[in-house]
Amino acid sequence: VIVQQDNGYTPTPGISHAILTYNLKHDEKADGIVITPSHNPPQDGGIKYNPTHGGPAEAELTQAIEDRANEIIAGGLKDVKRLALAEAKASELFVEMDLVKPYIDDLVNVIDMEAIQKSKLKIGVDPLGGSGIDYWRQIGQAYNLDLTLVSEAIDPSFQFMSLDKDGVVRMDCSSPYAMAGLLALKDEYDLAFGND
Repeated sequence: VIVQQDNGYTPTPGISHAILTYNLKHDEKADGIVITPSHNPPQDGGIKYNPTHGGPAEAELTQAIEDRANEIIAGGLKDVKRLALAEAKASELFVEMDLVKPYIDDLVNVIDMEAIQKSKLKIGVDPLGGSGIDYWRQIGQAYNLDLTLVSEAIDPSFQFMSLDKDGVVRMDCSSPYAMAGLLALKDEYDLAFGND
């Protein structure tokens, strides 16, 4: 089990990158789990499973995971095997790694970071209280970009979020209601991103 070192946060693209780079170097393939409330109200929580191809699980596999999770919940969690964190960390199967730097270093292989730097774009990023905060900070530093984090608060309760169209707090970057905070800043930046 590979986890982000120093108990750090890892957004889904970081997990996807770690899966793909691991699988290029090893015969035994890796997959990944992201524990996230993304796209759900905060009280719902959730997980994302990324199979060996690094992307999201197909609908059939996602449904099988959901069905099994619901069976376990309905059974009062009796099938859940527990292990003390200290015991897990002592295992040779538990490996802490820096998943941030390899991801950031590899961006130049898929994005023309030099062109972005030379463009002198003023970039605003709202990490939406999520796990991408450190990634964005390091991307700005590593590539010498004019990049501003409009918020550096990590907030799993989503108290900073605007309500979605149905009055529910939801991390949905495609919703203009959920993105109202960043949209209000649109005139301050040449390019703005909002993602958790």
